[in-house]
Amino acid sequence: MLRSSDGARLPAITPEAIVSVNDAVTRVVRDAILRGKFRPGERLVQDDLAAELKVSRQPVREALRRLESEGLIIQLPQRGFVVREYSEGDVRENYYLRQLLECEAARLAAGRILPQELEPLKAANRAMADAVSAQDASSVVERNARFHRLVHESARMPGLVRLINQLWVGLTVLTPLFISGRASRSIREHEAIIAALQAHDAEQADTAMREHIRQASEEYFAQPVPGSAEV
Repeated sequence: MLRSSDGARLPAITPEAIVSVNDAVTRVVRDAILRGKFRPGERLVQDDLAAELKVSRQPVREALRRLESEGLIIQLPQRGFVVREYSEGDVRENYYLRQLLECEAARLAAGRILPQELEPLKAANRAMADAVSAQDASSVVERNARFHRLVHESARMPGLVRLINQLWVGLTVLTPLFISGRASRSIREHEAIIAALQAHDAEQADTAMREHIRQASEEYFAQPVPGSAEV
């Protein structure tokens, strides 16, 4: 029987609670990884996951493929799927490169964002706040990523967006949204970014994004055990 590291079972997937079994399984397993219920390097066994979630192996297999494409897990010879591990150097490099590229994207977006593009940004941040209130880790991560993606796309520089997207593969496990209070602080930092974009202030947009990424980096490295805390 599959159990998380704290002994709690994964929730069963019920038909009335889902739109797509594949999507539901993906969300449940992603959520367990993000909350540290599966630790870096831990093996994910398809048969065990299927039995615990009361589904067939097919949606589990599809979920693991999706999570592999997101960079959360990797497939190893003779071991199958395991939760991806990152070295401290990997993490520091990721934050460094994010700061370089995302601050430039925010700076460009300040001069190029259209009035009608501001409301989706605000809506994404409100949706993230709702997910925090609901203690829905998977949705918090998805909505946080959507907010950043909208900022990047507003820069209207596809090559820059592609480079940033590469940094975001697997980034969910490097984002300290589950440190106590971090997600709420992140939402407030997003509001500062929105204000700078709305004012078309490139310098302030750069500063707000830089501070946002700096805070995330500092809080990540301040964790005793990365990913172990709750929203």
